[in-house]
Amino acid sequence: MTYNAETIIDYDYAAHKDQYRMQLNERASIFLPFAALAGFEEEINKVLNAKKD
Repeated sequence: MTYNAETIIDYDYAAHKDQYRMQLNERASIFLPFAALAGFEEEINKVLNAKKD
């Protein structure tokens, strides 16, 4: 089964009217610890390749 996001991109967001909608910067802060891992795999590969030479 394949998933095509373009089929749902224009749908309205059906949130509850009384539910708090988290601000974008608050949501970003939740995922901030994962930003430290960005590029981690490339750095590991650099070290491994340097050891081979």
